[in-house]
Amino acid sequence: MAKVSCSIIQDLLPLYCDNVCSADSRKMIEEHLQECAVCSGMFRQLGSGLQANTQEIVEDKGKKAVLEKMSRKWKRSLLKTALKALLIGIVSTTIVLMLIYGVYYTAFVEQRDMVAPEQVIVDVYRNPEMSEQQITIKMHLTDGYCGGTMDASVDEEGNMYISVLRTVVKEVLPDSGDEVMIYGFNQAQKDYKAVYYGSPDNCVLIWQPGDMIPDAAPDDFD
Repeated sequence: MAKVSCSIIQDLLPLYCDNVCSADSRKMIEEHLQECAVCSGMFRQLGSGLQANTQEIVEDKGKKAVLEKMSRKWKRSLLKTALKALLIGIVSTTIVLMLIYGVYYTAFVEQRDMVAPEQVIVDVYRNPEMSEQQITIKMHLTDGYCGGTMDASVDEEGNMYISVLRTVVKEVLPDSGDEVMIYGFNQAQKDYKAVYYGSPDNCVLIWQPGDMIPDAAPDDFD
């Protein structure tokens, strides 16, 4: 077989290194490398370069894997931070709304501010048309406000306490307005020891058994 030139061998070396040449070409290249120091040197250089490239590829893959891992970790951390911020926002908003509602309820809804006894004029009547034991209490409120709820409670001794409760923020009566509330009970059924306006620690006596009570006139509760 004729001797193959170095230029042909050198052209085939990349194919040989990549193991993509034919078996005959591989045999020819290997025989030439055993005899030619120049081509053998080029083969070693080419192999070293391929090894370096392979190492770089491996390193690049390793760096890419590290970066991908860091990216996934960062995304998870970002998601956790966003969820935490959302949760804090929801809790904060809920607390603020509860505080606002609490202030509103205390000021405009809850009726706990009692009209003081000195701001109430009380008249007591008997209503014989209903029953000799039917007692009616008419409360004329002079504090200048309207609205409210009547509250009644009885202690262990049988004393009843009547009061009018209003919200903290009150509605002012018109100049020509008049605020009157009426409460009635049947003494034969209730058997109260006494009836007071106010609370146990701030009250005035308005009726007790034995008091002389006038009969109600037809226009007393108009």
